[in-house]
Amino acid sequence: MDVLYLAALCAVPGLGRTKLPQLIKQLGSAQAVFEADGRTLLQTGLCKPTGITRFLDARQLDLPKKIAVFCRQYGVRLLSIYDEDYPASLKEINDPPLILYVKGILPQQPYNIAIVGSRAASHYGLRAAEFFARSLAKENIPVISGGARGIDTAAHKGCLQENGITVAVLGCGIDIAYPPDNQALFQRICERGAVISEYPPGTSPRPQNFPARNRIIVGLARGVIVAEAARKSGALITAHIAADEGREVYCVPGNIFEGKSIGCHDLIRNGARLIDGPQEIFEDIKNWYLAKQRQPLQPNIFDLPDAYAEPKPQPQLSKLGQKLYNLLAQGPLTLEELTVQSGEDLAAISMELLNLQIEGYLDLDVAQRYYRM
Repeated sequence: MDVLYLAALCAVPGLGRTKLPQLIKQLGSAQAVFEADGRTLLQTGLCKPTGITRFLDARQLDLPKKIAVFCRQYGVRLLSIYDEDYPASLKEINDPPLILYVKGILPQQPYNIAIVGSRAASHYGLRAAEFFARSLAKENIPVISGGARGIDTAAHKGCLQENGITVAVLGCGIDIAYPPDNQALFQRICERGAVISEYPPGTSPRPQNFPARNRIIVGLARGVIVAEAARKSGALITAHIAADEGREVYCVPGNIFEGKSIGCHDLIRNGARLIDGPQEIFEDIKNWYLAKQRQPLQPNIFDLPDAYAEPKPQPQLSKLGQKLYNLLAQGPLTLEELTVQSGEDLAAISMELLNLQIEGYLDLDVAQRYYRM
């Protein structure tokens, strides 16, 4: 299976990760690259002699088999960049990982939010991370983080408290629980989402791994919340990567007397968005979905006239959603009018209307009245 050879190629140093796609294309497969001799690799013109020597010295020809045994033993799936279900948002970053070790199931939602911050977080920072994670989970928005102590742990736990989907991206091999006291948390994450790593089994949590890990966190998310970060926090690296990759960066303001949020305040001064609640994020998510749905379609000369078109199927909605959808059959209504006519709670109606907009069943006109699409 070629994915095993790709994983083996990524695990052996020397050829350079960025050169591997070109080598695979030139030699025909990951297996051909992995099993190539020095002369073949040199003839590609893509590898330096010193790199080839390093690769050949470190290569173990039975490594693909060892990786296969590991994956079976630990219930790990290998996901390559060439697979159809590789996350689309992750492919968009400058240096996407060629291989991922996945334990659990990656979320299918196209819009995820990352929550990052300091390991040595204050009580306030932990509360903020948990609050935003719980709010996102209630709306079925997956939470991405790094599995570290502090803010990451609070984000994962907050999401799980609401039975949400969360993903932990490790800076070590997937068989290593780091930090060790999060081993039980990682097991829970696998049950509701996934623990993933690009590093081969047995890779220790070296400091240089974590900046690279951060790009995967950014790649899996459409926006990044920095819940708390001091001026030298590693979370700032994630925020800068997110900005460079065109992701939205949100920052939670902090206590000016403690200094644990100075990094967040610096980010806000430089263009990150201050948030003190989830509503602004929900609005961005709604607009993103609506923009995707409104992408212009090319006209088709074979389209049937309305009189001959198939009847539009009724949407599958919740009880409250169907009630609101039926009320709008007679024409546009404001939020206040829908509240009065439905007799339902205002907060519940607001959230259901947001869901209906995201699903493309409703929209707002210039008079802020809801109407059926």
